[in-house]
Amino acid sequence: MKRLISFLLIVTGITVFSFAQTPGTEPFRQEGIASWYGGEFDGKPTASGEIFNSGFFTAAHQTLPYGTIIVVTNKQNNRRVTVRVNDRGPFVSSRIIDVSRAAAEVLDMLTTGTAPVIVELAQNTALGPGGEPVPTAAGAETPQAISQVSPTPPVASSPAAQVPVDQTPLTQAPAAPQAVAPQPAPAPSPAPVPAAPPPASPPPQTTQPPPQTAPAPSPAPVPAAPPPASPPPQPQYVQPLPPQTIPAPSPAPVPEPGPAPVTPAPVPSQAPAAPAYSAAPAEIRGGMPPAGSAKMYRLQVGAYSVPRNAVDAFDKLKNAGLSPAYERSGDYYRVVLPGLRARDIPSITQTLGNLGFREALIREEN
Repeated sequence: MKRLISFLLIVTGITVFSFAQTPGTEPFRQEGIASWYGGEFDGKPTASGEIFNSGFFTAAHQTLPYGTIIVVTNKQNNRRVTVRVNDRGPFVSSRIIDVSRAAAEVLDMLTTGTAPVIVELAQNTALGPGGEPVPTAAGAETPQAISQVSPTPPVASSPAAQVPVDQTPLTQAPAAPQAVAPQPAPAPSPAPVPAAPPPASPPPQTTQPPPQTAPAPSPAPVPAAPPPASPPPQPQYVQPLPPQTIPAPSPAPVPEPGPAPVTPAPVPSQAPAAPAYSAAPAEIRGGMPPAGSAKMYRLQVGAYSVPRNAVDAFDKLKNAGLSPAYERSGDYYRVVLPGLRARDIPSITQTLGNLGFREALIREEN
């Protein structure tokens, strides 16, 4: 009886442990407000260490692991974009995700700055417009997040677990005899022909040679007669040509006097008049610094909750020849003009007034 009770307890524990280890099948789904951030953060590192690029399809989320591929759907127009998590944020309680400018353009939320969205895990890793979320049917498995961390190196097995390998050489079995194709019998070589014996040498001459007669002297050569001389060439006479009459050159035509050309007098160039501005200079909140001050100052031109408005103000100042910069403060993006001297601030306030900025906040720089 005790053995039966022990067996039942073991089976129950194994069952409970198995259910506890079974992963959930509920896919990730989140609804809330999305915002976007753009070119002012280009070239800066994200929370994952990756360099931010507003033209890539990326996003910042508060809890999802880096490298997770998700589908973001705009509930107002049903537009969808697939992005990869590489940053942390947003740090506003009412928002759940911060997408890049490229993703915001697909979702058609550049002008509004924010939009109600649905965030779901993606079925595949293809980033950009479209994409499909994980099916919500029962039993659907949740895809694993794609992590940017390098894969875990293989764990070396312990020496005790290694099986010794027998180093004794195996006896090689004799190879099966291979059938050899019959080769044709070589043709018999011809019998060597004996060389002909050398001719016998002629017998020695025993007779005396006949007496040699002296040759008759050859007559002296007779010189050949010289060839007859050719007659001298006869001179040729050419009949002179009749004299030709050379026409007298015709006189050059004399132009008739006419009225002298009138050269127009040069028109003096007029320098363009300097543009006259009727706009009043921007008001400096905090007071204009003294002209002889050696301190450096910073002008805050505006603070915006919508990133797009901050980008427009930044571009307007940049096109006017100024050197603006961004400052992030909570939910606001500040557009400032840093590193200004006291003597340059009056002309800058006039430029701000011409651009439509009515006031600016001044602060001393450390």
